[in-house]
Parts: sequence; C-alpha cells; structure tokens
Amino acid sequence: MARFQGLFGIILILAIAFICSNNKKRINYRLVFSGILLQIVIAVLVLKVPVVTNFFKWVGRQIGHIEEFAKDGAAFVWGGVFVQSNSGASVTYRSPQTFIFAFSVTATIILVCALVAIFYHFGIMQRIVAVIAKAMNFIMRVSGAEALSNVASAFVGQVEAQVMIRPYLKGMTMSELLASMSGSLACIAGGILIVYVNFGAKAEYLLTASLMAAPAALVISKIVWPETEESETMGTVKLEVKTPYRNVIDAISHGASDGFKIAMNVIAMLIGFIALISLVNFLLGKLGILFHLDTKLSLDWIFSKLFYPIAWAMGVPTADVNNVAALLGQKITINEFVAFSNLTAKDPVTNQLVMHMSEKATMIASFAICGFANFSSVGMQIGGIGEIAPERRGDLARLGMRALLCGTLASYLSATIAGILMG
Repeated sequence: MARFQGLFGIILILAIAFICSNNKKRINYRLVFSGILLQIVIAVLVLKVPVVTNFFKWVGRQIGHIEEFAKDGAAFVWGGVFVQSNSGASVTYRSPQTFIFAFSVTATIILVCALVAIFYHFGIMQRIVAVIAKAMNFIMRVSGAEALSNVASAFVGQVEAQVMIRPYLKGMTMSELLASMSGSLACIAGGILIVYVNFGAKAEYLLTASLMAAPAALVISKIVWPETEESETMGTVKLEVKTPYRNVIDAISHGASDGFKIAMNVIAMLIGFIALISLVNFLLGKLGILFHLDTKLSLDWIFSKLFYPIAWAMGVPTADVNNVAALLGQKITINEFVAFSNLTAKDPVTNQLVMHMSEKATMIASFAICGFANFSSVGMQIGGIGEIAPERRGDLARLGMRALLCGTLASYLSATIAGILMG
C-alpha cells in the first residue's frame, strides 16, 4: 500500500491545477495524459532499466570529474590557502577531501558555463535541444516554441532558455508563454545542478528530475492555461543555431564571465537568505517563549506543518514527512540552494547527515526541490525575459505567480511518480 500512497499525490496535484484553470472546458486531455506517460517512461528508463541507470550513474561520476577539473583552475588562484580537512588537519586547498563552498562552487559554475558556451558556439547544444524538442512535439502535440523552451531549460539557465526562442517570444500565445516560464522554473540549469552534486545530492536523481520536469511543466501549465489561440509554431520545431561568439576563445571568455556573475549571485543569495533565516528564527523563538509555547518556534516548524499534507500525499514515509515538508517550504519561499544545503548537511564531528531520512524520502525530496520555482526566480524571469521581449513585460507580470504554481506542481508531480516507482 505504501508504494501507491503517491497516487493520492498525483490526484491532488492535478486537482490543484484543475481548480486553478482559467478555462476548464478547453483542457487538452490527450496532451495531459501523453505528458504524464512520457514522465513515467523517463522515470522507468532511468530508475528501473539497469543499462540506463548505469549510464546516468556514469554521467554522475563524470560530473565529479568536472568538479576536479574546476578545482585545478581554482587551485592556481587559491593554492596558498590552507583549509581544514574532514580529519581536522590543516591542508592546502587542492588536497583531497576538502571543500570550501565559495571556492569550489564558484570554480565549478565558471567551468560549466564556459563548456556550455563552447557547445553553443559550435551548435552542439542547439542541436541536442532541437532533437529532444522534436520528440516532445511529436508525442505531446505542443507547439515548437514551447517544446524548445522547456527542453532547453533542462540544460541551460531559466533566462538563457528563452534566448533560444527569442524570435518567437513576441508572437507567442499566453498559454505558450506560461508553458515556457513554467518549464524554466521547474527545471534546473546544468551549472547549478553540479552545485547540488557538490553538496552531496545524487546526480542521477537530479538529472532525471530535470528531464522529467520538461513534460511535467507542459502538463500542468496546459491545465492551468489551456491553449485557445492559434500558435505560430504549432507542429514545427525550428531553432536558430547562429553563434553569438566570434570564435571559441570569445565563447570561453563570455562563458567564464557569465559563470562568475552567476556564482557571485549564488553566494550573495545564500549569505543574505541564510542570515535572514537566522534572524527570523531568532525572533520566532523569542515569540514562542513570550507565549509559553511547548515547541521551539521556527520557520522549519511552520513549513513542516504547512506542507505536511502534500509531502505525505507524494509518498514520503510517515517518519520523514516533517523533514521533507520543511524542505518544500524552504525551497518555494526562500530558494532551492538553502533546501539542498539542509538536505545534504553533515555533522562536522561525525560526518553523518544531519537530516536522517530513508532513501525513498531523500529521492522524493531531491526531485521535489530540484527546480528554480521560488519567489525570487519569478522576479528574475519577468526582468530577464522582459529585456529580451519588452513588449511582453505586462503579460509576464500577469503570468508570474501562475508560472510559480505550475513550476512547483511540475516538480511535485515528477517526485511523486519517482516515489511510486521506487516503492
């Protein structure tokens, strides 16, 4: 029975999307069911077929190599810095079993952004995205623009994915625009995914979650805002492969520069948000003492109560529901960095995970928080896409909160399906 607990989650998630729909009579149920079926196929292939599972584990190991390559570059800059190893001894930054977030993560993001820029310059990234988008277009019968945008979101950042469909943004329907925004919020960029792997999350879970998020976002968004207009790109998938760089050196330079900006933004967000969380928790604790509450009041305690029903419905074992519910709350109201940081945090003395959870709960949590769907990302989307297509800024603002809902529910849907398959 525990295996099928997640069926309640699927029903609940689809019901929430249906209730929020602006035109229930125009929902394309063929698209909805084909999208869910595509999610199931992806999950079965990655989680249950040994050949595919081993491939994704191999990809995860290669991601580990990327971290080492990045560390080689960072060691030239930070080589004289001594840090504390897991054993407690003082060693150089380049030594094995050392990890300093500001140094290691910054280096990894810069390297990945440089690699993506190289792939983009030679047209490799665009062609991979186009092939997968054509398959999704054929299976789900979505328009070319929204298929391209959603698939691209599984590889590049939430604004960069929209750059790939720049020529179509002006003429996209409201339904297409919501689908595109939802996909960017539900998926995770490659450079950020590697950050979570550095935290200690399993690469195969994150890769699967990001791939499943593309059809999931289309399913949810097409329930919330069904297509009622004529799309300019229905049945076609055309992607411009022209490189914005003069040569490969220019691509590396721009990629590294963009990576540094992203890394600094990540560090700034973490410092700001975690510091504010400490402040809020301090004030909540004082409030709890003032009112003589039996429990220690904190944001995690509040989130664990608010998100308890959805966490249970997604199939999380009862013993782990409070922890997963707290992570869901942290992800949507603060950001996914804080959620993943808490999911993978280890005790400095014992080197054991602080948040002790079953493998199933850890997997469901990893899927559910693997995405950009949070309040600050909505602002980034409106601002970033608004710069690309200024004439759509009003529509973007109108759709912002709906996109947040769709991106969140899409991640939950992927997590629930994965949980059912794991048993």
